[in-house]
Amino acid sequence: MSSPLSPPSQARSIATRARLLTAAVEALVAEGYAGASTTNIAKRAKVSQGALFKHFPSKHALLGEALQQLFTELVEEFRHKLARDQRADRLGAAIGILWQIFCSPTLQAAFELYLAARTDKELTRIVTPVLAAHRQNLLAEARALFPDAAGHNPDFDAMILSIMNMMQGAALAASVIPTQEDSVRELALIERIARQELTRGLLAASEAESSGGAPARARSAGTPKSTTQGPSSGLAKGSA
Repeated sequence: MSSPLSPPSQARSIATRARLLTAAVEALVAEGYAGASTTNIAKRAKVSQGALFKHFPSKHALLGEALQQLFTELVEEFRHKLARDQRADRLGAAIGILWQIFCSPTLQAAFELYLAARTDKELTRIVTPVLAAHRQNLLAEARALFPDAAGHNPDFDAMILSIMNMMQGAALAASVIPTQEDSVRELALIERIARQELTRGLLAASEAESSGGAPARARSAGTPKSTTQGPSSGLAKGSA
């Protein structure tokens, strides 16, 4: 027999839990961490506080699971939008979509928790593994999108995480002082850095193929190798 706080199986309980998670994110976006009280969240979800605590043992537990769900949804959003994007330049498409996501109001909920966790040890304990898992998911997405660069650039993972951190910082600043001109310049710089590092990986992959005489692997360009195009051209043609 399951305990009252175990994952619910009945449809009504599942619906209530989902409403609480959605309400938690909405409260964080609208009123910040200070305003995301259990009273406020329960009111938004149209349930009693007693019902809230039947599903989550504490406010921290609720916010931690809300953050995990938020990250899952954002990764799915990225995949969906990239799959529908018809631009040949897959790096440009990926950077543009990521920037849209980072600037979305929903991600402000994550920013609120990041800042609150700095001085809240219990929140830090709950949020840290969620963030660690999210970082690994982002790296997996990047490796799948640019396999040659990932396989031959030893700094690939560091580059991806650095780009995420730069975007996060720029988006956080833009949420307080929105400046379109600054955002355009920052995004252009981020894309240049990413393109340079991906090109570095493609060059290493090309050299490895030439020196080892091994059959050419699937290139990030998704097109046959050309004698008139260097490895950097693959970034403009697509990947994976």
